[in-house]
Amino acid sequence: MHSRTPPRNRLAKVLPDEWREYLLSKGAPKRKYTAVCRATLFGERVIEELIVEEGWIIALSKQHLAGIFEERINFDPRTILSLELLQIV
Repeated sequence: MHSRTPPRNRLAKVLPDEWREYLLSKGAPKRKYTAVCRATLFGERVIEELIVEEGWIIALSKQHLAGIFEERINFDPRTILSLELLQIV
């Protein structure tokens, strides 16, 4: 038995540590949280609704705030230039 539950999207990607620390500084708890963020990536691509759950990027829109699903995260999290916290659920 695992000591940690896996992310709801098995294709999820880990959020880099610098952005995890940023979310903590903005009031996200260390564990058991879901955050909606606006992310700007290298190359000026903007993701309006990046969903981060417990340090994992799980979705690119609010459609997947509930339930288990699969969505491919089609960017490298290391290319995030800025992150704006919109909501903590």
